[in-house]
Amino acid sequence: MSDRSSVEDMPEVRVRPLRRVEYDLLVEQGMLTTQDRIELLDGELVTVTPQHAPHAGIVEALNERLMPELAGTARVRVQLPFAAGEHSEPEPDIAIVPADEPRDRHPQRALLVIEVADAPVRLDLVHKARIYAATGVPAYWVIDINDEVVHVHADPSDDGYATVTQHGPDEPLDAAGVTLTLRELTDADQ
Repeated sequence: MSDRSSVEDMPEVRVRPLRRVEYDLLVEQGMLTTQDRIELLDGELVTVTPQHAPHAGIVEALNERLMPELAGTARVRVQLPFAAGEHSEPEPDIAIVPADEPRDRHPQRALLVIEVADAPVRLDLVHKARIYAATGVPAYWVIDINDEVVHVHADPSDDGYATVTQHGPDEPLDAAGVTLTLRELTDADQ
């Protein structure tokens, strides 16, 4: 006869989230590399899906369109780390950051963050939206390639974005003062 305690009697497991400074140290020491394809989100290492050609084409078109028009007023960062609080360091597809953000560390402010999604968009629409809102990013877009829609998030708070609107392929969007449409971005690579 065994003396087994029930699962309910066991102490709850507590997990300590990884801090951004610890994550950066792992990267600096070569323990995490670009081949690992991960992001730090809320203290957890989250795998990132590989990019398909349409995803890469839209990111490239955004960069080509935004960089010359924002030169001198803001910086366009492509798939580079963004310091989103103590426990998150996502690598958004596009981050438009103020020109005065220091270059010797990952930016902590952005005017607009854009994620391009060609796989299920829940991670971008829910999880990352909450992280960017809590960081105070005033505008966040999720470009859903499959449904040909841009989810535009505005009015950030610690709980998320108060306003979320959907824009079709031909509806004009304001990217930090640059007007564009989804169709322009998808047609740019053809």
